[in-house]
Amino acid sequence: MAREGYLVHEGEETIHSDKLKRTPLTPKEKRQNFWYYHKWHVLIGIVAAILLGFIIYDAMSKVEPDYEIGLITEYDVPDNVVQDMESKLALGAKDRNGDGKVVVQVSNYALGGDTTNAQVTAANVTRLMGDFTTYSDMLFICDSKGYAYIQKQDGWDTSNVKLPMPKVMTYDGYSFTVNLRALDKDSDKKYTQHKEYWDASKEIYENAMSAKSSTKTS
Repeated sequence: MAREGYLVHEGEETIHSDKLKRTPLTPKEKRQNFWYYHKWHVLIGIVAAILLGFIIYDAMSKVEPDYEIGLITEYDVPDNVVQDMESKLALGAKDRNGDGKVVVQVSNYALGGDTTNAQVTAANVTRLMGDFTTYSDMLFICDSKGYAYIQKQDGWDTSNVKLPMPKVMTYDGYSFTVNLRALDKDSDKKYTQHKEYWDASKEIYENAMSAKSSTKTS
């Protein structure tokens, strides 16, 4: 009855006229309508796709080092010194993982002094002990504080400690020694694998020791 009341003065043709039907949306109006109701879904999808792309790119472009060397010091060592260590040690290194590249990665673990932020020191120590536990590093370059820290935990191979730095790795203002970690054949279930890595790490040190040229980095 309500419908007839509104159209009381209209005939049957008007009641069933196409003019009362909803006018079709134009393409522009359809796009506007879709964007109004789905814009957040689209934006979230775009952001998710970008993040996924970054994750895939990072995984595909990440280079796994053939050797990881620990640099245990009181304070942070400048990047140019760390990079020089990597390049000098890489000269006598081999492609252990078969990816076609020879990569030596030197990780600096700064133990900090009296004025160093305690949280930063704690983070570096945690990282050092984590890598020590997982046998990531076999060869360590240390200053006196770095050497003493591992010595207190009986972590060194006593036959391979306080070895001299190669002449090609001389750095103004720094006094470093080279040290190799201890391995325990009886308790280490992966001893053979770790010993092979230990030997390879010592070999790149020996190759650097026999290098002829010397370039001093400050």
